[in-house]
Amino acid sequence: MAELPMARPSTGETPTVAEMRYPAGALAGDYARAGAGLALTVLPLAFLPVTPWIAVPLAACAALFAVFAARTLQRQLTRLTMDGEGLRADGPLGGAIRWDALSGLRLRYYATRRGRDDGWMQATLSGGGTTLRFDSNLEGFDAVIEQAALAAGRNGVALTPVTVDNLIALGIEPPEDPNETRPAP
Repeated sequence: MAELPMARPSTGETPTVAEMRYPAGALAGDYARAGAGLALTVLPLAFLPVTPWIAVPLAACAALFAVFAARTLQRQLTRLTMDGEGLRADGPLGGAIRWDALSGLRLRYYATRRGRDDGWMQATLSGGGTTLRFDSNLEGFDAVIEQAALAAGRNGVALTPVTVDNLIALGIEPPEDPNETRPAP
């Protein structure tokens, strides 16, 4: 994982560093779903005589719930640190992206209901050979996205219409499209 030097403002001020984690309450539901899914799939395999026609789908579902539980644990163990130089994820599957090397920003919304009134956003930042993914349950999500949008604008990163719409939904001014031609004044 690449180390990010701390920002050193010319005014001699202490650099602003924000540390963010997923709150325990946001992950409790995911742990409950993973546990229930594993119980419903592993227990019948362990304690009942099951035919292969039933055992194979149950084992496949158990594997999916195990991966979901591992992903939830990975999110719990990850700490994101943001400063003036970039964003660093410490933990399993961590990495670091410098703002001046940001080359991609995607922001997607996933609705849990048809009316889009409840759901979450997932951000994907890439740059310098690293990709970081995190969702809106992360404390400080909006601040990270705001800094990423600023960096994307400075770096001339083209954003998809979906990402632009989701930035606007968060109340963040999207950067101008570097590929858009402006009429002469």
